[in-house]
Amino acid sequence: MQIAEIKVADLPDFVKSELWRKLRTKPLTVLRAISQFHNPRANPNDVALIFAHENNELIGLAGILPNLINGKVDLPASSNTCWWVHPEKGKQLAFPLFMKAFATCGQRMFMTDCTPHTISILRKTNWFDFPDIAPGIRGFLKFNLHELIPAKLPSTRKLKPLLKLTDQILNFLILPYRIIVRYVIMKDRMQVECLNSLDQELHIFIELHSQNEFIRRTGKDLEWILKFPWIIGSNTHQTKTPVEYPFSHIVGSFEQYFVKITSSTQTIGLLLISVRDGHMKVPYGYFQGKDARMVLKVIYQQALLKKAVTLTVFNPVLVNMMDSGVHPFIFKKKIKRLVAISKNLFDDYQKYPLIQDGDGDIVFT
Repeated sequence: MQIAEIKVADLPDFVKSELWRKLRTKPLTVLRAISQFHNPRANPNDVALIFAHENNELIGLAGILPNLINGKVDLPASSNTCWWVHPEKGKQLAFPLFMKAFATCGQRMFMTDCTPHTISILRKTNWFDFPDIAPGIRGFLKFNLHELIPAKLPSTRKLKPLLKLTDQILNFLILPYRIIVRYVIMKDRMQVECLNSLDQELHIFIELHSQNEFIRRTGKDLEWILKFPWIIGSNTHQTKTPVEYPFSHIVGSFEQYFVKITSSTQTIGLLLISVRDGHMKVPYGYFQGKDARMVLKVIYQQALLKKAVTLTVFNPVLVNMMDSGVHPFIFKKKIKRLVAISKNLFDDYQKYPLIQDGDGDIVFT
């Protein structure tokens, strides 16, 4: 068995290499390789991927995404982008691979969307702290039982056609309610522009509204995220040939875009919105608290215009407002995000405690 490290500068050549071609399960997609190569916060010699292979078989991998704390070049950090081992051949390799990735980034690692299983492993290392992040809200604009129930109970997958029919019936029955709610929310539309790039004014707006953020993305970072996604919708002309890869890289539909919100000729908000297979998120939002109600209304309007099935938000100011007032949901629930921050970074986190919904690698997925 061999263990390989791929640096940021070598990513484009790696996904053209004979080794990458021969591996039956790929440790990295072309989309991810090109995206991470253009990461404005990475140095060419930063390690982006560690993987183990044997006889053209991928045994395990750990991905690393270089970043900066509060955007400061003297405060480097990294997030773990993926952690996977072969279910049979890689069982003993999971922790050594992660330990190698952790050491590679100088034990300055954070994760912003851990599973309970990952948290249970990390607790045993005593390398991380686990801040209690305020819960977000996931609102359902339509019945979606054919996705929800099989995800919770895999044994019901055979019932998916029946559940889909049930969804159609229930959504038809609540149509009058949805029409009324849509009318209330869509009237008095705010002045918005949907954008694929940012001008200098918006770069400055982001800088002014991100002072205490843990990662503190810049406008340049956000444009990189939009230009170089990790997943792509099968409904676009850019669709690539699928490869065997442990994580999602081609989905039914995927879209990301900026929304600029204006009031009386003044910019009062900027959003980065993500819609994947009908599920909407707001990875990044910049606004003042006094304008939050108007910003939330714009988010609701975008969810309706995009015919979203769900809307998920973690921004605590917006979440508090989602608990009251008119909303487009048939029901909503609180959801927790599990965060791990290495002890070498925890002082920085306490100094800059604000985490945006898309921080880490979540914005790419």
